[in-house]
Amino acid sequence: MLIYLHILTGTVALISGALSFAVKKGSNSHKKFGLTFVLSMIVMAMSGAFLAFLATEKLNMVAGLVTFYLVVTAYLTVHPPKNKAMIVHSIFMALGFTTGVYAIYTGLTALNNGLSSIDGNPVQAIIVFGSISLLAATLDIRVIAKGRLKHKWQLVRHVWRIGFAMLIATASFFLGQSQFIPEAMRNIYTLAGPVVLVLCLTAYWVIRVSIWGLKTRMSAQTQTAVAQSSR
Repeated sequence: MLIYLHILTGTVALISGALSFAVKKGSNSHKKFGLTFVLSMIVMAMSGAFLAFLATEKLNMVAGLVTFYLVVTAYLTVHPPKNKAMIVHSIFMALGFTTGVYAIYTGLTALNNGLSSIDGNPVQAIIVFGSISLLAATLDIRVIAKGRLKHKWQLVRHVWRIGFAMLIATASFFLGQSQFIPEAMRNIYTLAGPVVLVLCLTAYWVIRVSIWGLKTRMSAQTQTAVAQSSR
């Protein structure tokens, strides 16, 4: 039953994530698709991590936890909790550090023992996931210390975390579950293409937001909401 929920929410996440990338940023459509993406990704990531835990698949468990952490903290960046915000941020920062340390320790231990793969994938994969988690958790320290970020850096934080979560989901399906794609359509373009596209779009929006911001693309209502959240 849980595996079907994982597959269903993963499918919804990929579709809503693609639509969120495609529509005008700050529009009502972007908000609706974005919220659908966040909710479906949370269920998909946690169900995947739990299934991986039951099957003792360390890499998939780490991937699920990192995805969950990135999605939730990306959402909280633009929709900060009204009460006990620093406690909430601290809890998720602890999750990021714990997951990152566990992943890197597991990877280095495997390499030290002469192993070349974990769960059928190169050991380096779990180290990469751990490094991303540690990087994000380290950046959380800035949020907790400052209590707020400037409008532009809130958006940068939101975009890169959502983008990486989308990248993980896309790679997990098109590269990790390619057997579900019809063999006639299975080639380098249909498998690697979506992953490269998400990576490029994430890089584009991070660069665009960090340099120019999104003022010309956002509605007045959205700008006001984000400005209020940074106070």
